[in-house]
Order: sequence, then structure tokens, then C-alpha cells
Amino acid sequence: MKPKEIQENLELAENILAQWLRFRQFYYKGISSEPISPDEETQFLETTSSIAQNIRKLGQRIDEKKFPFRKEEISSQLKGAISIGHFRALPPADQRVYYKEWHKSVVYLSRTVGALKFLNEGYRPPPDKKAGAKKGGAKGGKSPAKTMVIVLVVLALLGGGAFLVMQML
Repeated sequence: MKPKEIQENLELAENILAQWLRFRQFYYKGISSEPISPDEETQFLETTSSIAQNIRKLGQRIDEKKFPFRKEEISSQLKGAISIGHFRALPPADQRVYYKEWHKSVVYLSRTVGALKFLNEGYRPPPDKKAGAKKGGAKGGKSPAKTMVIVLVVLALLGGGAFLVMQML
């Protein structure tokens, strides 16, 4: 990625993370006994819509194998979040499971933001090696010819060392 792309992706990921944290506030409101206003429901829908759009956009921009931010899981959670009141209607066990999944997603989003910050500060990872292509083609990255040369050098050194010891006796 180019520095400008990294910066744009970082800003997008930070925005998603902030919105995902805001989503938790709506979740907490839903599982509480406080009244839910129509304005809060509207804000909730705006937030979930924005998260969905931004998570899709981030998924198009970066490789989720390198930056696993749980795009599919977040999308699935958003689809299951109909309203703030919906959280209240869930059984307590389902509320806990929902929160655990939310928490996993926030951790992965945070890791993605951290990785993008690291890249933004100038770190460049080493180039990817092709899967299965080892240097020299043999186990350990050494060709059979190199292994033979190493064995011969070791034997020569041992033989030379033995010769010197015999001379000293």
C-alpha cells in the first residue's frame, strides 16, 4: 500500500472502531431498564448503517487475511441488531453471547487499527514469499550440493585437525 492509502485506510478503520464503541453504548441502553426514546432508535439505525457501509468499504480496500477485522462477523451482528429494544427482548444468555461476539470484534478492529498505525509510521513488512517455494528446494533451504560441500569442509577441518594433533605427538 502507498502511504496515502495507508492513511486513508487507517482513518476509515479508526472511524469504524469509534462507531463500534458507540454501538456498545446502544447495546448497554438496550439491556438496561431505562426508557428508549425514538431519537435514540434513529441514532442507533444511523450508526449501524454507517458501520455497515464503512466495514464493506474497508473490506474492499484491504486484505482481511493480513488484517483480520472480522468483516463477516460484524456484518452478521449488525443484521441481528434490529433496534435498541431488540437487545432488551433477548434472553440474558443470548445477551451475553452477543456481547462476547461484540468484544471479539472490537479486539480485532483494534489490532487492525494498530497494524495500520504501524504501517503509517513507516514500517514496511518484508515481501511475501511464495507458499511452498523454499530457497534451494531442499529441507532447511539448502540444496543437496550445498549440503555436500558443507560435509566435505567439516571433514577436511576434522582431518586437518587430526593431522595437527598427530604432528604434536
